[in-house]
Amino acid sequence: MQKSVLVYLIIAAMTSAVVAQVNKAEKPATPKLELTVRTDQQTYRMSDKIRMETQLLNAGNEDVYIWDLCWNPARGLSMYLTTPDGSSVHGDFLFDCVPPPPKEGNGYDFIKLEPGRFYGVADEIKLTDVVSKPGEYDINVTYNSFASRSFIKEFLQHDPISKLPVWTMEQPTITAPRVHIVVKP
Repeated sequence: MQKSVLVYLIIAAMTSAVVAQVNKAEKPATPKLELTVRTDQQTYRMSDKIRMETQLLNAGNEDVYIWDLCWNPARGLSMYLTTPDGSSVHGDFLFDCVPPPPKEGNGYDFIKLEPGRFYGVADEIKLTDVVSKPGEYDINVTYNSFASRSFIKEFLQHDPISKLPVWTMEQPTITAPRVHIVVKP
């Protein structure tokens, strides 16, 4: 009796170890992206342009593919300005870039980020496009992908990109550390 209980416990321990290993192997590594934003200076005049550099860094251990970085209020790069008390600031310009959808057979539309590599854009933005008066402002930037898993599955199923780790809109929003600027008359 004691022998059969001991055998049962050994089999149960081995089975749970195998199941844990299989479950671990089935879960793909989650890509890790970090977003950073920096401006060319901290103090501006209303007549100035902000030179803003925005970068996505692959901080994970696996390659990840991203789809375009352009400014849009819903997807891609989104910029929100607030005053130090958190009030929203609205400018006169709507950043509404919508990139064309990727086409099957052109995986080069996606940008491959190897671990430790980044991709970025540098833009010059007229201050009067984003603020209407002098003051102190916080620039908040987020990134969401334009591409969805369902789009890739439906329209790019025969493309090699469908089998690669693409950062899609189902992944969480990435938020950059806030940048503080001062705008003088």
